[in-house]
Amino acid sequence: MINKFNIAKISTDLFDLFFPETCLNCGNLQEIRGKYLCFFCLSEVPLTNFSFQWENELENSFKGRIPLHAATSLMYFEKNGMVQKLIHELKYNNKPEIGTFLGKWLAEEIRLSKRFEMIDLVVPVPLHPDKQKKRGYNQVHDFAHSLAEGLNARLGLHLLRKIRNNQSQTSKNRQQRVVTEEDQYLVTDKTLLKGKHILLVDDTITTGATMQACADSLSAVADIKISLASMACTV
Repeated sequence: MINKFNIAKISTDLFDLFFPETCLNCGNLQEIRGKYLCFFCLSEVPLTNFSFQWENELENSFKGRIPLHAATSLMYFEKNGMVQKLIHELKYNNKPEIGTFLGKWLAEEIRLSKRFEMIDLVVPVPLHPDKQKKRGYNQVHDFAHSLAEGLNARLGLHLLRKIRNNQSQTSKNRQQRVVTEEDQYLVTDKTLLKGKHILLVDDTITTGATMQACADSLSAVADIKISLASMACTV
């Protein structure tokens, strides 16, 4: 006899048959759907452990540039590596749920570390409206949402607005990128900032120019404490 449970079970089995969920890194079928990485690849993720380290490499890279409270990144980014594959899927293959997965992971680290104290507001680095319209979403939003939820903080999705659509920054050095990033981020509501501890978040930190420009824009309009977090970094 076929009941609702059997129909649901058959539907799930058929879905798994025609649309098997594979590991985004090695391509093998996963033991548990929705994890994005198989157990082996998950164990091989190049974690930084920066959440638990004062004066880590990332924090030191911003010395003299931003008055930081703390900074962390979940993973090391390496060209053609596992992390690059994950972030490529997130940014270009319409899989923002990867950001949710990584945000929950990093939020747990930050909570356990107790280095960041109370985060009041999580602010994602914005895309220019033209770029976001073309892509269909901001790849950092779901990451930021998971962090805000996990840290019991407010989410400021549109607190920063990008007002200049600059060209790709990948071939520029740090000094060139800082000049290019200057004055291209606008704070939309300064009343939310005063006296708050802001966690500024992005997908990948390379030279740090984008984070620096955003932090400068936020600090220019209010007395705030700033911390940084990202999915990955190259330091």
